[in-house]
Amino acid sequence: MSGTDCEAVLRQVELYLDGELETVAYSELEVHLTGCSSCMHRVEFRSALRRIVKAKCASEQVPGDLMQRIRSSLWDEN
Repeated sequence: MSGTDCEAVLRQVELYLDGELETVAYSELEVHLTGCSSCMHRVEFRSALRRIVKAKCASEQVPGDLMQRIRSSLWDEN
């Protein structure tokens, strides 16, 4: 993700939050986030949304495709 831009960051947000990015990509994304309040706001929003969904679904079995549907919906917002 050399020359990280906002579009590239937003495509990687879910992987970033899941800790699934390679070390270099993770570091580059974090550098971008420290200098881009717009992207940081999106990351914080998605992180908060994950916490809410997790809290609401903690007592019930979550359908296997729910996370994929949520990711798709969030990506469609961009």
